[in-house]
Amino acid sequence: MKYPIAITLFLTCFNIFAIDRFVDPNLANGNGTNLFTTISSAVTASVNGDRILILPGTYNEPALTLNKSLTILSQTAGSIINFNGNIIIAGFPGMKLEILGFNLGVYSVSSNVIIGGSAANRAKVSIIDSRMTNLSIDQDFYELNCARGSMTGMTTFRFGNFVASKTNDLTINDEPNANNLTDKILIAADTVTNILYYSNDDYKFIISNNLLKNIQILKWNTLTSVSNIISNNEFITNSELLVAKNPPNYNLIFTSNLFASIPLFYLTARLNNPCVDGSAGNWGQGICWGMLMNCNVPGCISSQTCGSCSNSYSTTNAGFPTANSSGFFQWTYNGIDLPCTIPTGSQPLVLTKIIGPTGTNIDAGNPNHDYYDIDLSINDRGRTGGPYSILNYSPSINPSNGKAFIFDIEMPTDLFPGQQVNIKAKGYHKN
Repeated sequence: MKYPIAITLFLTCFNIFAIDRFVDPNLANGNGTNLFTTISSAVTASVNGDRILILPGTYNEPALTLNKSLTILSQTAGSIINFNGNIIIAGFPGMKLEILGFNLGVYSVSSNVIIGGSAANRAKVSIIDSRMTNLSIDQDFYELNCARGSMTGMTTFRFGNFVASKTNDLTINDEPNANNLTDKILIAADTVTNILYYSNDDYKFIISNNLLKNIQILKWNTLTSVSNIISNNEFITNSELLVAKNPPNYNLIFTSNLFASIPLFYLTARLNNPCVDGSAGNWGQGICWGMLMNCNVPGCISSQTCGSCSNSYSTTNAGFPTANSSGFFQWTYNGIDLPCTIPTGSQPLVLTKIIGPTGTNIDAGNPNHDYYDIDLSINDRGRTGGPYSILNYSPSINPSNGKAFIFDIEMPTDLFPGQQVNIKAKGYHKN
């Protein structure tokens, strides 16, 4: 007997359609209404909700300030706009801005402070299929949605989603919103070639199916009802893992990750290091108190050069998790052990360690159905396994080359007869 299931779908797509304004540098003159010879003049004439469609080519213009809700894209689907200048986003509450198919080369995108902003009425900035040196939406009350981006330098934001993209360093900083129960920060199917640095206690996070080198988790949402997940990532040889010591509460799950070699676990700061103040590696402190400028850690003081930080890491000992901290820490199905202190009966930490199958990655990940592969088989360890598999982002599974693309779905993994099912989806609209 089949039972009906009621499904409510909430779909968030980054798309706005209104008046179209066209940019063509080959025109003798624009008309100031819907035809323009420069991107900046089209932006100046535009109003909230407009689309600016640009003839593919190279544009040498001054820095472009965007302070309206716009969609900016090429007139030709799949074409790239080469813009030789910086883009500055002057956000405001409720802003909805999309930038699709821009190549800024050596230039960057940055953001200004929002006046009167709030977490409930963010400026939403979506950057799709774009390239640049740095992407910095490092101000309160923005939401960055970056998909299929490529940054040769650093990407920094405080809330949003970073998916199917590549950057040298990725930094997620804090906002004045502690312990949110409903929202999350998603980092999925990316390549971070140097350091993924996470220091934000506002939202739970999912860091999944990325190619990573070093990861530093110094601050996170510590609510007991929240789980922060690091799953199905692939770490290259000689990776470094740092998780803060002595947090208010552990609620971290490391599962189904694949390591090219035994990683270097953060152990402790060097006691003979003049940069160390004794709090290095503690929750929320920032690693620069214990690390050194030549370690290329975000936020380090350039005037301090104190030697090598290699002695702060070890392949045979880990300073985290702290056994006398409350909460839970799961290290499961990663194929290797976590060489940490085991809590005694009098210590509050609940530590779960399961190495899982070794010698194979197929069906070697977490067998819990929450982590099933997209074909509903047991999780394969690594980037192709789990619900955020990189196969989700491969064009081969989108043969019609559809422009709408869903990158995140939240729905129950167990369905029961008569159940009201709420599905939340996030997607983007490509050019």
